[in-house]
Amino acid sequence: MSGINRTYNMTVVPLTEDRWIVKYDGGGKIQFSPDGKGDLIFQPQTASTSAQTFAALLLLKDTIQKPLKNYAVKIEVTTEKQLRSSTPNDWEVFWFFGNYQQGAGKEKTANYFILKPNSGAELGRVYQEIGQQFLKTDEAVPLKIGERATFIIVKEQDHFQVYKNGEEIIDYRGRQMPESLYDQAGALGLYTEDAVVRVHSFAYQAL
Repeated sequence: MSGINRTYNMTVVPLTEDRWIVKYDGGGKIQFSPDGKGDLIFQPQTASTSAQTFAALLLLKDTIQKPLKNYAVKIEVTTEKQLRSSTPNDWEVFWFFGNYQQGAGKEKTANYFILKPNSGAELGRVYQEIGQQFLKTDEAVPLKIGERATFIIVKEQDHFQVYKNGEEIIDYRGRQMPESLYDQAGALGLYTEDAVVRVHSFAYQAL
């Protein structure tokens, strides 16, 4: 059994400062829940020109100490606002990172999932500082800025599934490069580019 029909035993992670590591804040601000009952809000600084971009990345401390290769994640999140004063780019929203590894310097690798306002769901890989490989897109499921949604994200070996509010929006298998997922132990992360993100809850389980 896979995906939404499975029974999970996820650990709920408080959205408090002691459970997350701020890898970078993009010159903006991170507001943790002081008591674990409120939301986590993070936003980079606002770009003043079209050539600028600012990003923030938070990593789950538990998964830095014990990296995960396969996992299930449940996250309730809202992309509240795109910050760019000119026309925002479609990818300036919340991103989920899985299997994140930091290499030498600014090099990194991770699988990612985003949901964009105009072009819908996207699964891919990131590498080095700005390298990106698209694996799957689905324009049938666009994001509404300000929409609160619950995602279940499941990664097992070469299989990656995403559910939005109980509906499957990504079902992907990639067995060989360049179509394969990163199948490495790594951290779970919350990321934004040029947008305000509000995380309402986060839970995960190693598979």
